Amino acid sequence: MEIYLVRHGESQSNYDNKHGYLYFCGQLDIPLTERGIKSARELSAYFKNKYIDTVYVSDLKRTRQTYDELFPYDLPTIYTKTLRERSLGVFEGKNKEEFCKDKRFEKYFRDPNYKYFRHSFSQKAPQGESYQDVYDRVVTFIENELNQQQRRVVIVAHQVVIRCFFVYFKMITKEEALTTEIHNCYPYLIKNEMKFECGSLYL
Repeated sequence: MEIYLVRHGESQSNYDNKHGYLYFCGQLDIPLTERGIKSARELSAYFKNKYIDTVYVSDLKRTRQTYDELFPYDLPTIYTKTLRERSLGVFEGKNKEEFCKDKRFEKYFRDPNYKYFRHSFSQKAPQGESYQDVYDRVVTFIENELNQQQRRVVIVAHQVVIRCFFVYFKMITKEEALTTEIHNCYPYLIKNEMKFECGSLYL
């Protein structure tokens, strides 16, 4: 099976955080920028002549918009919450500079046992997810949602989700996943022979 992993185009949050308006995004349902739409539209030429069995898409707006530009024609498509970006819980939408001064959450910005919640397989924001939680969602997707009989699929998702796919397929370690950059609208190809035996996944 060939699996193409595509991170959504530049989102409004990507743009804002690069230009000084700092806030936590996570699963906020934000749109693409014009630049993000343009890059997704440009990538569509890459897939135009490729046979694709199914496209799996995170149900958030930025991935749905990316999908619409990537595939402006009919394809079997499944939208799923399982592919959503990592949740940042109560921090989502909050201004980073202001929130770090909130006494209620001081430990999440000062205590070594909590302050790495943004990039950790064990720490997480209150009511949010760790990388391990996202990794577990990726395993659930592969074992329960991904049709193993297909030849080629495309997955339109998010940075942390794609990092966890790379860990699952042993392309990077968990430690490397915390810093591996996943570019917007770039097609990452994974080739693997996958089959089920007695309810377990073998590679």
